[in-house]
Amino acid sequence: MKINALIFLVVLTGCNKVDPNTAIIPKAKPDTLVKKENSEEKTIININTEIINLLKQKNHKKLSSYIHPEKGIHFSMYSFVSDKDKSFSKADFEKYIDADEKFTFGHKDGSGAIYTVSLKDYLKDWVYKKDFSTAKVNYNNFEGKGNSLNNVKEKYPNAVTVENYLAGTVEYSYMDWNSLILVFEKIDDQYYLVSICNNQWTV
Repeated sequence: MKINALIFLVVLTGCNKVDPNTAIIPKAKPDTLVKKENSEEKTIININTEIINLLKQKNHKKLSSYIHPEKGIHFSMYSFVSDKDKSFSKADFEKYIDADEKFTFGHKDGSGAIYTVSLKDYLKDWVYKKDFSTAKVNYNNFEGKGNSLNNVKEKYPNAVTVENYLAGTVEYSYMDWNSLILVFEKIDDQYYLVSICNNQWTV
């Protein structure tokens, strides 16, 4: 009886062994897919760099060529995107970029003051308030985190984002950080700018 029990135990143990040749191993992404993702990221980063330079150079005519032809461009003063934020079609952007007409873009955090300026001044004094050409570039990720809600991904679920992040300084306990977020959506094989959001520490 003992011998039979021992034989049964050996057989049972052998049956429970996993053949390494037939074991299920998680499949890695195909090289072609990884290369495609890397290629798309590189493309977006290059477009982001181009747009940052155009903002710095105030080359608004060339900047308009990146605006989404159907959705236009949406401006959010902070990372909470609202339907009440100011938007322009591509045609209206080109119409008003050199005009003196003023628009209300939102309210300043803290004071609650209404921010009403021309489109050109908004780009100069708010969108490009810092030299973002020296910023850290974060692809599809947000490093700047404050006490305000960031709903960019919720508002643009099919978009690709690039955050241009400037860290704060020791003097202000790193609370003076700033970021400029560019939001892109794809039409066929071309990426277009659908939104520009600023972000910073809010009260």
